[in-house]
Amino acid sequence: AEFDYSKCLLETDTKLTERAVLCFIKDYNEERTQINDTIRQFLMILCAALVFFMQAGFAMLCAGSVRFKNVQNTMLKNLLDASGAALGFFFFGFAFAYGDNDNESNKNTFLGNAKFASLDSSDL
Repeated sequence: AEFDYSKCLLETDTKLTERAVLCFIKDYNEERTQINDTIRQFLMILCAALVFFMQAGFAMLCAGSVRFKNVQNTMLKNLLDASGAALGFFFFGFAFAYGDNDNESNKNTFLGNAKFASLDSSDL
């Protein structure tokens, strides 16, 4: 049930005013949490894009440091490096970085132990 703020602001009863303020604070915290999550997701995507641009820069550096006949080989090596890293992050990296800890015992672990290959334990 949504609380009607307009009635609370007009009435002088202190209990209603306190409830209105608490509802304002609750709504503000929920909105702030949503904004924080959005910013966090945007920064994750931005940093991933920067890493891939960095990989392209390394490919150009390698191509410039070998003879012309070997440029194709170094480009293939860099493409395979980027592909292997993306697959490794998909299968293991995300789970290690952001996987849930053991919630039953409320014990924090060094590595996450869930969401390997983007699968949650409830998906299995």
